[in-house]
Amino acid sequence: MQGQKKQRAQGVRRWALIAAAALLAGVGTIAVWNAVALRQAVDRRTQQYLADVSNQSAQLIRSRIDAIMGQLVLIAEDLAAGVLSPEGLPARASLAKFDQLAVVGPAGDSPFAEAHAVDLGELPAFQSALNGARTFCPLPEKDGFLYLVPLTRGGQITGVLAGVKSDAKMRLLVDNDCFDGQGSTCVLDSDGAVLVSPVQRPFSASIGATHYSETEGWAQEMQEDLQQGRAGNALLSTADGEEIWLDYRPIGDYELYVATLIPRDLIAAEVDLHARQAIGFAVGAAALLALLSAIGIIYQGRARAQMRRIAFSDPVTGGYNNARFLWEGERLVRQRPAEGWAVIALNLKDFRLVNEVKGEESGDDLLRQVHRALLQQLGEGELAARGEGDTFYLLTRGPQEQLAARMEGFSARLGAIDTAVGRLRVSQGGCFVDPSAPDLGAAERRANLARRTVAEEYPSSAALFDGAFAARQEEEIERLKELEQAFAREEFCIYLQPKYRQRDGRAEVAGAEALVRWVHPGRGLIPPGEFIPLCERTGLIRQLDLLVFEKVCLLLKKWAEQGLAEVPISVNVSRQHLKTAHFLDSYRDILQRTGADARRLELELTENVLFTTREIGKSRELIGRIHQLGMRCSLDDFGAGYSSLGLLKDLPVDALKLDRQFFAGSLDSPRSQAVVRAILSLARALDIESVAEGIEEEGQAAFLWKAGCDLIQGYLYAPPLPTAAFESLLPPADN
Repeated sequence: MQGQKKQRAQGVRRWALIAAAALLAGVGTIAVWNAVALRQAVDRRTQQYLADVSNQSAQLIRSRIDAIMGQLVLIAEDLAAGVLSPEGLPARASLAKFDQLAVVGPAGDSPFAEAHAVDLGELPAFQSALNGARTFCPLPEKDGFLYLVPLTRGGQITGVLAGVKSDAKMRLLVDNDCFDGQGSTCVLDSDGAVLVSPVQRPFSASIGATHYSETEGWAQEMQEDLQQGRAGNALLSTADGEEIWLDYRPIGDYELYVATLIPRDLIAAEVDLHARQAIGFAVGAAALLALLSAIGIIYQGRARAQMRRIAFSDPVTGGYNNARFLWEGERLVRQRPAEGWAVIALNLKDFRLVNEVKGEESGDDLLRQVHRALLQQLGEGELAARGEGDTFYLLTRGPQEQLAARMEGFSARLGAIDTAVGRLRVSQGGCFVDPSAPDLGAAERRANLARRTVAEEYPSSAALFDGAFAARQEEEIERLKELEQAFAREEFCIYLQPKYRQRDGRAEVAGAEALVRWVHPGRGLIPPGEFIPLCERTGLIRQLDLLVFEKVCLLLKKWAEQGLAEVPISVNVSRQHLKTAHFLDSYRDILQRTGADARRLELELTENVLFTTREIGKSRELIGRIHQLGMRCSLDDFGAGYSSLGLLKDLPVDALKLDRQFFAGSLDSPRSQAVVRAILSLARALDIESVAEGIEEEGQAAFLWKAGCDLIQGYLYAPPLPTAAFESLLPPADN
């Protein structure tokens, strides 16, 4: 009997040990799984927070660049109006914080001192400015960045206003204290090259000592994203085993990216520590399993709460950061849509002076003081958060007519704060939130736009978003709809501007350039200047290119069937088409479908279009593919871009079109005549057909014929003509 009891007791102890071991193994497994899941959650939260901060940095950098461009545009307008003379540019440069300002002629001769002297005519950004764009780019092999805006007189672009800012100033433009100073921010171009280098951080040396191959998956994916204008992120491993998060975001439409780097464990380190402790305690003793489980839950809750504080708290004020503001604000508006919500962007004037005079610690104290004052002014349910630097965002509610008074109250309350540079002055912009589709990010941008319009007023200033920007957006949307309908209703037609050749002392038609026109059912004939820019901004220009090419092919086919002479027709190819891989396949398909004689077709490529490939070899390969399809290729606007005679040596083009700038003035000067004769002589020697466009005077034509120009195009002989009018100029095919 005792033996049986002893045997049963041993069996119970054995099963208890097995159960304890199983329980211990189960708890350990759960703890490990929970730690892994927690780490994955932290990684996801880190990526989300990093993306939010990068978006804010991109918005901040874009607004700073826009502000600099706005200063340059105002100076250009003063120059055009005669309010400012070129001699006054140095003083204006000092006020606008440019290292140098100068007026540059179309030739691009550098007006800058030796430290910034470059041949501006060689820069694509300079040519874009001559074509009406506002651009900026790094100075080649120099310290600094170049900002460029066109100078206009009488509706014509006469030159470019150029401003230089040093690398140090550009670094201040992008620098911020994201992630409590542990993050690093820089600016990249679409090829991944660093244009504005980051401030060095502790992990910078680790990255610099690590070799990364261009064939790595993350590098290829990043390069593809940059070329396509997409945002993304990647996790990089360094040689010493450290892991770094990299996030890149586009900066508006400048074809630039802000890249932000942080250590992977910046947010997760403390969470990992608690998880390891929980696992160690769980495995250490089965007797403490229950206690350790409770501790693990407590630690996990604290870690998540701490992670939430890091992700959604401003490190200076301790209040909401902008990510929390956007998330919480949209939730409030959706819950209570009828209460009249508005976003206010509030910026502290001369805050940088406080940091410089009293130091950053005093600046941080001022930010905390402002945050407390704003919270005291807010009502129940209203929010306040610090954005980037010295900008705060407020979410207020109440009748719209009271918003201006609320903003005045904020200015008065903050004006009572004394700083190192006097009473605190602020600038504010307000924007109402659409309760049916609350987008606080858009409201912030519009509020900042309104704020910047009055930011320079003294002492404090405030403005409401007046809808002008929204009206312009609506107008562009309507125009885009009309454009899309125009494609569907086939409202586009081609006009042909004849090219003339001199034979037996008289000019005869020898070809034409195809130009597109929009025949609107209500507004009549719309010139290309009113719709081509919108097509370029929206990508419809590629569809328009192919439409014009197909119409020309069909026209050539019709002429052949009617027995008319098939003179060569040239068709323009836009810059955006070269961004599409294998774009010539579409041209080949149209040729095959229409049966047009490819020998009568010529694709016009500008110097800038050819150099989007960044390599002469790729440009030569492109021209070779055009020749394989049986078509000719011409170099358009020669002299308006790089003006490099080396192009004629390296690129096997069939025709050369001299830009109209050669003939904008008189050809009476021996210098001008010598340049044109030299180009025409070189074209003949290389067996390249020469074309002069924009000819409007008899004297110009007489000189060009005598100098040996093959073809002339311009209003002197004929404007762009409807196809029927052009056909009346054609002789029979046998003639």
